[in-house]
Amino acid sequence: MTYKTNLLSLASYLYTKEELKFIGLDKSDPTQIFFKFEPLDVAEAASEEYFTGDGKANPLELFKNYKVLKDMVFEVKRSLRRTYDYFDNQTPPQRT
Repeated sequence: MTYKTNLLSLASYLYTKEELKFIGLDKSDPTQIFFKFEPLDVAEAASEEYFTGDGKANPLELFKNYKVLKDMVFEVKRSLRRTYDYFDNQTPPQRT
């Protein structure tokens, strides 16, 4: 199973942890984008560290990963926006 979060700051922290594998983005919900990590038990423990303030991470690495993940989200949103714009700007075929 995978661990999913829609919090960019938490995802950045998890992305920084070497023992976790970033699986990708879950775009199945059109209103949210989730970041997926494995293994589940390690991700849950790291998430607990993050929320309790006990987590440790290199600040430069954390900030770099924040930017990487943010860029992924914006690219997905840009792609979706282009798709919707394409369909919104199509003129319906004329009946004859």
